[in-house]
Amino acid sequence: MITWQDVKRMAEELGVREGDSLIVHSSFKSIGETENGADTVIKGLLAAVGESGTLMFPTLCQNDWEHVYENWHMDAPSDVGYLTNYFRKLPGALRSNQATHSVAAIGRDAAYFTETHGVTGRRHGIFGDTPFSADSPWEKMLEKNTKMMFLGCTMLACTMRHLAEYRYIDEYLQKAKKSPRYEELKNRLWCYDRWKEGGVWYHLGAALMEPILNERGQMHYAKCGNADVKLVAAQDFVKLAYEEMDARNADTFFMPDGCGWDPQDIFDWLNEVNAL
Repeated sequence: MITWQDVKRMAEELGVREGDSLIVHSSFKSIGETENGADTVIKGLLAAVGESGTLMFPTLCQNDWEHVYENWHMDAPSDVGYLTNYFRKLPGALRSNQATHSVAAIGRDAAYFTETHGVTGRRHGIFGDTPFSADSPWEKMLEKNTKMMFLGCTMLACTMRHLAEYRYIDEYLQKAKKSPRYEELKNRLWCYDRWKEGGVWYHLGAALMEPILNERGQMHYAKCGNADVKLVAAQDFVKLAYEEMDARNADTFFMPDGCGWDPQDIFDWLNEVNAL
């Protein structure tokens, strides 16, 4: 029977400290029996970051992908687990106003993380130009070096990988901005409004990067009931992501079963931009 004190101790064992910002990707059922259901987990995590910290959960909406933007509203159910829906409805929880990759937050910096999502600093990309904009919670998590916890789930759930992808591709688009080929190059990228047409994109495999992070001593591991728990800092993850993308490393390129993505397609695109 897991108590909130057990959850707090687990988080502290991983390196979570009072005042931290922490985002949690989760599988509630993986934990096993808890004293007071989801409240046990949330209470323990909030205790770990303390009154000066901020706790966040992703509240992504992706199941009805073709209609997600037109159907979005601030009470739209999250598609990424029971805890995310429980958390977003708690008193004091704030949610960012973005259709596909919103974040809910409680704590000292909850408003800071959530209030400007997609208002300015938009970036062209695979899910549209607002999810990983320069004013998004994901960008702010990187700036604050938020700690990322994977509670009973693998790093396949790591949404921060998309921020790295967006930033990296945006830097290349900025290089091409003055080229007469800019629109052609931009339109070859995989994007929400042409989803069925496909395109090229740098699909980082966060789970494939875990062994490298672990070798560097940047991954931390613990148990919470039956659940395996992992933690890594956002800046460590994104730094490695940039290294892997700069190296054009196909070994850390994510290709789901049955998908025809070829890493070389995006590598060729990046090389074309470099040659301008």
